[in-house]
Amino acid sequence: MKGKIQAKDLRGNEPAELARTLRKLEEDLLQYRLKKNTNQLENTMLVRHTRRDIARVNTVLAERQHKSAVPANPAKEK
Repeated sequence: MKGKIQAKDLRGNEPAELARTLRKLEEDLLQYRLKKNTNQLENTMLVRHTRRDIARVNTVLAERQHKSAVPANPAKEK
């Protein structure tokens, strides 16, 4: 993945698309870590940026799960 992923851009995606994005980011992170450990990674900031992108995707997925679990504004009884 090139560039920084914005959370507002992720919110428009379907959960299946978010899951594919998450899987791709995790694979990229593994490759970056392997290259970093063998001194083949020129830009070591890729590891940090990828970790943060993974966190953004997980945040959007958690928001979706929370919205579906909590009913929208239940009527209060007195």
